[in-house]
Amino acid sequence: MESSVSHNASSLSGRFLPAALDEYICTLLGTMHLDSIFSHYPSLVAQLTEAVETELTSAYGDSSTDNSRKTIQKTLFWLYQTTLVDPLAPESKNQHNAVMVTLRRMIEKTWLAYEMQNCCMPGLPLTVSPASFSQHLQQLWINHRASEHPIYEFLQHQASRAQLSYFFKSDSALNLLFFDLIAMALVGARPDTRGELSRNMWDESGMGSDYFTHVNLYKSLLAENLIPLPDDNYVHLLGWQGLTGYNLFLLGGINREHYFKLIGALAITELLDPSQYQKLVYGSKRLGLSDQQLHYYTEHIDVDVIHANGWLQNVITPVVYQTPAAMTEIWIGANLRLNTVDKYYDYLLEEVKKIN
Repeated sequence: MESSVSHNASSLSGRFLPAALDEYICTLLGTMHLDSIFSHYPSLVAQLTEAVETELTSAYGDSSTDNSRKTIQKTLFWLYQTTLVDPLAPESKNQHNAVMVTLRRMIEKTWLAYEMQNCCMPGLPLTVSPASFSQHLQQLWINHRASEHPIYEFLQHQASRAQLSYFFKSDSALNLLFFDLIAMALVGARPDTRGELSRNMWDESGMGSDYFTHVNLYKSLLAENLIPLPDDNYVHLLGWQGLTGYNLFLLGGINREHYFKLIGALAITELLDPSQYQKLVYGSKRLGLSDQQLHYYTEHIDVDVIHANGWLQNVITPVVYQTPAAMTEIWIGANLRLNTVDKYYDYLLEEVKKIN
């Protein structure tokens, strides 16, 4: 791979990359000696910076395109994967490469600015206080379209077996990441929130059972439904909407300054899942799936009700009493989660309806 990258790097001319931006970033991250490539070809840094700036304008400017937004979010996806790869993989050595970190920060800054300025995001209520903040979060969830998204009505009453299988595939990437997200929330957590976070981790890990760990339960669901799991966990099925939702969690998990956004996004997820998964289970049983096949989802219907209350009372409330300024960041994270999942479900419903 290194020789291929070196050849591509040396062949760069003008402002054109030898591949799509996301593909080229992925290739660069996979080389063992990325620092030496940038040292050997100093013009490459400027060309990559210009390419990212151009793609960001196309993705989040006045005339944005879905293709550019997907390219940007897929590029960010590859940059975030350096935190999750095997420790001996080449990508791990490039996790903190200065050029790649700069490009990542460029994308994050522009993307977040766009979300704040252009997406429906109600401001923090003027009457909010640490004592009432959790109630405001619950109202935010209840009043958002995502809390009763039509995709789950479709899955419950109309979806075919093939359409249901596509849903399972599309949901794989984030579901199989969730253990890592809880682990990221534990790093640097306030001492009085660690008990609740640890209970979440204990449940996520199957209470110590490899068989019942939630990652394996989801893999079992796929296997029971004869759905093979590719190496990328079906990331290739995601449009910019799904990639944005995936990246939102890693934005907060990897960047300390966005930690409270992660807390808000995770809390909203716990609120969203139980009622929607109940509809999914009804629809799956309508199509003949068994309780054993649906263990992943039935488990979350029960446990996430408990976790939702635990997040609000035992994680968020202690944090905002100690640090009232954290309310703004948690509120932003909660809004971002609701908005991104709503767009993802819109896209997914459109895609599943194309399947005969």
